[in-house]
Amino acid sequence: MASISKICLYKPFSLSFSGSVKDQTLLQRCNFPATCILREQVPLKNECRVFARMPERTGTGVSAYIRETGTGENGDYARNDLDISHLISVLKFCGGEGCLEFGRTYHGLIAKTGLDGDEFVNTSLIDMYAKCGDIDSAVMVFNQMPRLDVASCNCLISGYANCGLFEEAFRVFMNYESWGNRPNSYTYSSMLAICGILSAIEEGKQLHAQVVKMQYLSETAVSNALLTMYCKCEAMADAESLFERLPQRNIVSWTAIINGLYQHEGFEKAMRLFCLMRESGIEPNEYTFTIALASCGNMKNIDYCRLLHALVIKKGMALGEFVGTALIDMYSELRETDDAEKQFKEMGNLTSKVSRNALIKGLVQNGKANEALDAFSELVRKDAACDEFTFSPILRACASLPSFMSCQQIHAQVVKANFDKNTHVGSSLIEAYTRCGSVEDAEKVFSRISAPDVVSWNSVIKAYSKNGNPRRAISLFRRMIMKGFRPTGSTFLAVLSACSHSGKTQDGLEIFQSMINEFGVSPEEAHYSCMVDLLGRSGQIEKALDFINNTPIKPTSSIWRPLLAACRCHNNLRIAEFAAKHILAIDPNDATVYVTLSNMYTEAGLLENAENQRELMKLKEITKEPGCSWIEVNNKIHKFFSRDRTHPESEKIYDKLKQIMMLIKGTAYSTNADSLQVKEDFCLYHSEKLAVCFGLISLAAGKPVRIFKNLRVCTDCHMFMKFASMITDRVIILSDNYRFHHFNKGGCSCGDYW
Repeated sequence: MASISKICLYKPFSLSFSGSVKDQTLLQRCNFPATCILREQVPLKNECRVFARMPERTGTGVSAYIRETGTGENGDYARNDLDISHLISVLKFCGGEGCLEFGRTYHGLIAKTGLDGDEFVNTSLIDMYAKCGDIDSAVMVFNQMPRLDVASCNCLISGYANCGLFEEAFRVFMNYESWGNRPNSYTYSSMLAICGILSAIEEGKQLHAQVVKMQYLSETAVSNALLTMYCKCEAMADAESLFERLPQRNIVSWTAIINGLYQHEGFEKAMRLFCLMRESGIEPNEYTFTIALASCGNMKNIDYCRLLHALVIKKGMALGEFVGTALIDMYSELRETDDAEKQFKEMGNLTSKVSRNALIKGLVQNGKANEALDAFSELVRKDAACDEFTFSPILRACASLPSFMSCQQIHAQVVKANFDKNTHVGSSLIEAYTRCGSVEDAEKVFSRISAPDVVSWNSVIKAYSKNGNPRRAISLFRRMIMKGFRPTGSTFLAVLSACSHSGKTQDGLEIFQSMINEFGVSPEEAHYSCMVDLLGRSGQIEKALDFINNTPIKPTSSIWRPLLAACRCHNNLRIAEFAAKHILAIDPNDATVYVTLSNMYTEAGLLENAENQRELMKLKEITKEPGCSWIEVNNKIHKFFSRDRTHPESEKIYDKLKQIMMLIKGTAYSTNADSLQVKEDFCLYHSEKLAVCFGLISLAAGKPVRIFKNLRVCTDCHMFMKFASMITDRVIILSDNYRFHHFNKGGCSCGDYW
């Protein structure tokens, strides 16, 4: 709490203050003059000095001070001994600093000396209590006032607004006339601000009419409040019309309209007004520059952004917290991360938590997860403070790699900073652990969140959906509804995906219908795609096609692709050709269509048709994305491609692969073991097999092997992973581009349904 010196308990007395320089400085900091208001012929006592230097004040400390300085239980000084103007200054100070207990003590003194009938003192009390958040005490003082003037009413309105009690604020405003008052410019400014917060456009327009009638529009504070209200209510046409008619425009007026245009994505118009503002002779302040830089970044015009950056440097604002952070955001939006990092470094010691968060967020958004992790590590090394806006983006970086070790390390920092119960950070942690295939850790994080919201529930449902536990996902979905949370489109997508992965076709159909009929959630492209996948996987190809033909939206390639995949799985060449035709009409360069048809033609003995598909790919210069797998070992990502021999440990990796293949051949657990050799030349050296073998020779015994792949795992590799998990007694977790497979003791979490 801020320090408070000798405080106006005494009548005015001009005195040449003889205290120390330190005491004089203390008085000046508290806005009290060196010719201090002292009780006549009373020197500055030792207890006064002690009180002035107390770092924190309690009610006991204040009471002791008053008692020792002569205003004790008997109330030694009459009303005339108090200086009202300085008493009001003290109450203003208490309100500004949040010194509620100190303010209450002075309220007691006011009541004791009979000053509680003074309207200026009472208005100051209302203001003090309102600013300290004790609105009940403010109302009590208000109700006890013998006469209510406009100032006291305005203070109560501001107090209600600060506490979020907007209906009560409106009620006070509606009673102005019955109390014999007329609203003034401050009243209208406060009420217009409330309308802006509530997006109460109709009430705001009524206030606008009153402002015009009362001739307050010429006052810049009122006109600026009107302008801000229209912008917050998304009535930009009204805001622009008002701005054009304003009799006077100051920096606040210009900034308000520019900010309104920016908030409603009118970036080019915002920049035009920014230029007009400068042409009219008004120079931008830090806040105006911040909005202009954000607008410029969204325009994606690098040349214009650099010109604005140069202007900021010329004005000497480039290294300030707000403008400097806006520059980092602007360059991140332009994908110029090198310039963003350069700006951050130039800020030096002026960097703040906000600018650090902006840099990390920008790196993550631009796909530079490793650089973001390096920046975060530097923050930890410097023991810089982190908050939810630091942890959420850096956890997204872990999820994008994905890096299980980094996720665990950042989780430790989250716990250390006491953010493990934070809803937003918790949801990001769940998402990160889900992407790393650790559903157990995701569940633990969810159980620690103090107040989980819909996003948290969606994240944990998605965790089980993606990691092969559809029953748990559906159970959590029903539990979420029972607890009163309303599911969103993301919730239904996760649950429908769980049904699709597990073959729960009927459950999926019922949930899809409840989404529309019971919860009123309109299906989007992803939901329709998931339903096609649900029907197609279960072999209901004709029903899946009927579903596509009856969708209320025009089917996209994302909706046709799962039908093609289902045809491949269930060998339905006729509908596969039909689906392929529609996909290629939308995306003629989709390599997966040509490859899928070629493989199906080959399996059907239509070799000429298969060759035609390959020739078409050559003619159109379409190349298939190469399969790639990666694994994290000792905080380093190792990538592998099919038949890859570039890794330093290649010899050991291939030896391990041969060893496992020999052990598989010798097993008697499955008659399917021999089928692994049918395509040995083609599939033996797939990237995921090389990655898992590297994990087996590099990771400590008993530690799970986590593999990630950019394409769908093939049947041969899926079978290999099952046998490898049994032979090596290891848990192998493989994530392909669709889901997670948890292999353990010869089985897979997908139940061979993928």
